[in-house]
Amino acid sequence: MASCTYTVPTSSQMDISGDNLYANQMNQWQAFYDWAWDAYDFDEGDWNEGFGYEDRWDRTKPLARTMAALYCLVYSPGSGNWDPDGNILQWAWRYCSKEIDELDARCGDGSAYAYTRWGIIIDNYTRLYQLFFYGQGVVLRAGTIVHEARHADWKGHDDDPNDSSWEYNGAWRWHVVWLWWFYVAARGTTPALQLQARQKANSILSSRFTEDPGFRIS
Repeated sequence: MASCTYTVPTSSQMDISGDNLYANQMNQWQAFYDWAWDAYDFDEGDWNEGFGYEDRWDRTKPLARTMAALYCLVYSPGSGNWDPDGNILQWAWRYCSKEIDELDARCGDGSAYAYTRWGIIIDNYTRLYQLFFYGQGVVLRAGTIVHEARHADWKGHDDDPNDSSWEYNGAWRWHVVWLWWFYVAARGTTPALQLQARQKANSILSSRFTEDPGFRIS
């Protein structure tokens, strides 16, 4: 990663972030990797030169850390518990893979986790930055993917960088709802990671709505 600067996470840090847990669950599952690569239109040129293309299972690299988030997104409801009419935990992975045009890795300037560009007759994409890869754990990365998918569905922040209200039904609401359901219903995870989801959801509720939604997750 020639132009990026980051500290390689230790194994104990990856226990806390969930990277060890989800990497072990994936167990270098090539079929899942191939599905995700196609579903999110990954491209070698956006993930090589240090981002992990050459070391796809190295959980310290951005590509493997992104794959862990996508795996978390798909399997948090529990294998086979995917209901398109159920709660967001059960169908968000379908929505995300449908709406996001492509996933690209970039260094970023340290001010954002991700950015999605959408519109007519332009190149639509979602870019993931250093804060996405190393500034949050696997579960929170999955929540960020849900957030960006809402943008890819042409729903921006109407009081940027905030949403005006819960009723606006924007990316921050979807972000919170996915984390909330992860907290109360996720499978194959740990209580510590579920607590991270609740804490992040409450942080968003406190800071990312111009009109406070008036509730917190307990």
